[in-house]
Amino acid sequence: MGYRSDVAIAIHKDLQGEFLTFLNTTELMAEIFGDMSDFNLNKDYQDEGHWLFTVCCIKWYSSYKDIEMFEKFFNAMDEDDDHREKYRFIRIGEESEDIERRGDWHDSEIYVSREIQVGY
Repeated sequence: MGYRSDVAIAIHKDLQGEFLTFLNTTELMAEIFGDMSDFNLNKDYQDEGHWLFTVCCIKWYSSYKDIEMFEKFFNAMDEDDDHREKYRFIRIGEESEDIERRGDWHDSEIYVSREIQVGY
């Protein structure tokens, strides 16, 4: 089973080259962009050529190569203010308080919304 998370990652078109350098193997390329990928990818997010990766119920473990690659990318982008402002990562875990946010690209329009639903 394992602990599952929902994830959204927005990458501004200006950072796509940097992101691709982190995909240093064709195996990782296939895991992220291939037909068998867990990630859904919108290659024209906001109709401006940005990328939006989304995935539901993923095991977000840094021991997995694709997840490790994303974590390394986030760490590298966080070292530069200009880069940090051009990506957004949000992960929501199974626990109600388990929310992780990284990157400062707030114009990516990715945010967490909580609500109570009654009925089906």
